[in-house]
Amino acid sequence: MMQPWLELARQSDFVLYVSAATLAEVTDGSARDALVRRIVKAMRVVPVTAEIGYSAGGLRHVAAMTRRKARDLTVDAVVAATAVTLPPPTIVLTSDPDDLRLLLQDTQVRVEGLNP
Repeated sequence: MMQPWLELARQSDFVLYVSAATLAEVTDGSARDALVRRIVKAMRVVPVTAEIGYSAGGLRHVAAMTRRKARDLTVDAVVAATAVTLPPPTIVLTSDPDDLRLLLQDTQVRVEGLNP
């Protein structure tokens, strides 16, 4: 699922970024983490700064007000807030496009779903 994007970045001037918060969500300390680490080597890891944290809180609050079903959007909000800080054009790749689209609805950031 990430392979085509990695190849596209390798063949062009695209830069792939990943939020440090995402690493906490996709790793679990098992041997499977080796694949994640290999993929992340081709990306730039963006730390979660105080500014991103505050921005994420605001995005999460606005999104929570419009959702019918309660759900913790904290990590997705951090990813969204991080994406807004990146140079455009920016595309967020996610396995949960609905939540990211909700969080990023009033921005220029595009959201693309990844098929599992």
